[in-house]
Amino acid sequence: MANKGETKCLKINNSLSITGISKIKRFIYNPKPGKHNKNTAISIGFVLKHILNLCDNTKEVKYIINNKEIIVDKKIVKKYNLPVGLYDIIEIPKLEKYYTLEYATNGAYVLKEIEKVDADYKICKIISKKIIKNGQIQLSTNDGRILITPNQAYKTSASIKLNLLENTIKEYFPLEKGRDVFVFAGKHVGQKGKIEDIKEGTMKRPTLIKLKANDIDFETIEKNIIVINWICDILC
Repeated sequence: MANKGETKCLKINNSLSITGISKIKRFIYNPKPGKHNKNTAISIGFVLKHILNLCDNTKEVKYIINNKEIIVDKKIVKKYNLPVGLYDIIEIPKLEKYYTLEYATNGAYVLKEIEKVDADYKICKIISKKIIKNGQIQLSTNDGRILITPNQAYKTSASIKLNLLENTIKEYFPLEKGRDVFVFAGKHVGQKGKIEDIKEGTMKRPTLIKLKANDIDFETIEKNIIVINWICDILC
């Protein structure tokens, strides 16, 4: 039996809330496997057609991609179903437009326009850390990156400001009281708040983060947040 191959379209009824698309549409582009989890990714073609409204159909989407007019995290996009996710940097040099992806309070992705100088950097969350050969530290981030560093001060659940041109760590944002964070999952998705308290987790209970946003206190679990304030505390 021949292989079926990848599915390039996804029925809207099977799509996630991150698309924020009307049910009037029947199909959307299915993001291919890549650096982001399928549950947290949308395709670059979806961004062009449904968020930026630069295209009316797939032919126009492919035309833009084939002309190498779209850059994601400093790499030219070659496939319209390339997955993109939280804080990815999307550049359209021809229009001199630069964006990053964030969540709205309804859980759908939105584009936030940024300055050209800010497009050289992105915020990533450290999701795992381990010691490898010669005592080097290997860090894995939420966008599928693997970074090697001799610095042992980096901790999981913290964030880094990554230089996309050099693929090096520019700044480090630990998870601690007083830090600003962005909530990207759960009941309070799309909100930005300040850490008031951290309740360490156990084998049975995840770490709880107490946040304050717009004079309202609430709690969420650590895996739902990413530290975003730009303060450097250690030498990178």
